[in-house]
Amino acid sequence: MQLSQAHLRTLQTCPRQYQYRHLDSLILSEATQLIETTSRKQGYTFHRLMKQHFQGLDIHPILEVQPELKPWFEAFQTIPPPMIQGQGEAEHQRSLGWREFTLVAVYDYVIFGQEQAQILDWKTYAAAPAPKNLSHDWQTRLYCYLLAATSAYPPDQISMTYWFAQGEKGANVYTFSYSNNAHQEIHQVLEQCLNQLSQWLQAYRQGQDLPQVPAVEIPKYCHDCAFAERCQRSQSNRVSSIDPFLAVLKNLSVPR
Repeated sequence: MQLSQAHLRTLQTCPRQYQYRHLDSLILSEATQLIETTSRKQGYTFHRLMKQHFQGLDIHPILEVQPELKPWFEAFQTIPPPMIQGQGEAEHQRSLGWREFTLVAVYDYVIFGQEQAQILDWKTYAAAPAPKNLSHDWQTRLYCYLLAATSAYPPDQISMTYWFAQGEKGANVYTFSYSNNAHQEIHQVLEQCLNQLSQWLQAYRQGQDLPQVPAVEIPKYCHDCAFAERCQRSQSNRVSSIDPFLAVLKNLSVPR
């Protein structure tokens, strides 16, 4: 079973939503699908544009079809993120087997330098998270962890840079340095989380649902969830539950 940063993030937020999306393969409402598909399509096309740009291919055919991407690319040319010297590779893939799971990542762009490696990720949504939240996001943690675990670069020679096309004053750039301490802590967290997921999957095969978020977290996570009504957790419903997974993952502090 493959686990990406998106899978881990969904599990951290709500194991039951992970079940509905990835185990039960439930179909979202048409309205939700339309919103997700439109946003995802723009992001996917911009990532394809950036890949062709770094490969030296012509990007004008893409811009002609989707001119709304032009301001984003112009922002990248005007305020590019700082990049180290080295061999770059777009859409770089890494994976790591972990018992019955396979941790996977597709990097937008990785630069392999002589003594350091830099991960770069392009973001096209409007609001950039707070740097602290971004540093603790599963994408940052998993991408840095996988590169350190599957390459010759030690953790303290790895960094990850996010470039946001739609910052308040133009493009925003955030860079996070990795470390040996962070690598060890993330390894321990993954060990705990995957052990918990293994237990849940075993129970799921016997007909038991994965946990919901606790009742106190309903206003934060459930009211805007596409599955709120199915869980009886829409604004007109309240259901109490205990979520051991969040006890493992919530408020983790990963030193850098």
